[in-house]
Amino acid sequence: MAFDRRETAILLIGDFLILVASLWAALTLRNLSIPPFGYFEANLVPFLPMFFLSLMVFYIAGLYEKQTRPIRSVMGIRIFGAQAATVAISAILFFVLPLDIAPKTILILYLVISVVAESVWRFYRMNREIAEGKRTPVILVGSGPAALELYDEVNGNTAYLIRFVGRIEKKSLSEGATPEMEFAPLYEEVFDRVPLEELDAAQLLESLPRHRTFYDNSKRLFDIALALLGSVVAIPFIGLAALLLALGGGMPFIWSERIGKGGRVFHLIKLRSKLFNDHGDPELQKKNRTTALGHLLRKTRIDELPQLWNVLMGDLSFIGPRPELPSIAEVYEREIPQYGLRHLIAPGLSGWAQIHDYDAPRGGADVARTRRKLSFDLYYLKHRSFGLDLAIALKTLRALASFSGT
Repeated sequence: MAFDRRETAILLIGDFLILVASLWAALTLRNLSIPPFGYFEANLVPFLPMFFLSLMVFYIAGLYEKQTRPIRSVMGIRIFGAQAATVAISAILFFVLPLDIAPKTILILYLVISVVAESVWRFYRMNREIAEGKRTPVILVGSGPAALELYDEVNGNTAYLIRFVGRIEKKSLSEGATPEMEFAPLYEEVFDRVPLEELDAAQLLESLPRHRTFYDNSKRLFDIALALLGSVVAIPFIGLAALLLALGGGMPFIWSERIGKGGRVFHLIKLRSKLFNDHGDPELQKKNRTTALGHLLRKTRIDELPQLWNVLMGDLSFIGPRPELPSIAEVYEREIPQYGLRHLIAPGLSGWAQIHDYDAPRGGADVARTRRKLSFDLYYLKHRSFGLDLAIALKTLRALASFSGT
């Protein structure tokens, strides 16, 4: 395929071994002698959670993503940032927990050694992964704008493990010939979205995984548990923000209509961040504006915390397509034939499109941008799983930390 999953596994295993070796090297430098096995083991046990935390932070930082792995300019700084964040968190834990080790000097040495070792390791694998001579020549089977987009993307970027030597409209592989690849599944792997222009709704419905009762029920239980836990943390922030908004005049909360699962209309609750609730009316929006307090609430996402209630009520899930206004959804359903498919599942606070499509439409209806956004939503619909939900959750943490995302 375009990106070798085996390479990702090699990176993951290599990262873990390097972190272990970095601890061993730090202990060696700390004591200016090779550490005895018992001493190494005594330090390794409390460091193990730190190693797994590092791998998770690496993932959040994009160090396992195909878009990031080949980019030399960001690799070193991302490794340093990820390791610095991990060490900072671990330092707090080490000083809070009653551990019989002295981690101050060890942590500093470990940080320096691990950053250098990880950088050398990653640049070494990067040079192997993007070597032009290792790219497998294949023929692309497909036609239309999406196939041309894929053809240009792969051949114009040495990060891919394949290169196209030709393109045909119909599969005609003969024994001993150059391998051929269907463009639709390859398009999904390269762009993380479906080729909407070539998508057949009936074929998509047929391809959806069946017997998903366990996944759906488990996801709902997880939504309820996490919403209850999140409410404990969120209520003080919501209460303080609501009080400040009330003192400033006007209702602190607003309720907006949104389209949910099955096309059902529900009321989304948020803290008011503008002068008043314009209900998405273009004329009222011209007279409305975000307040100073509202800007802070939006930047920190505190204005969205009341939506935990919508999650508890089943209107929302933590992961799913972004809910849309009924009036705008009507336009999209009329202009985009596949749009109604996104209503087969509950909308979400975050989703595949929210973390990938930074050119998503805001405000009024925008059919062209929504087509692209929908291609991400339908990718999630087609491939949704516990693993994909976890990936979205981790990438959402990165978006929240950088105040980005849609």
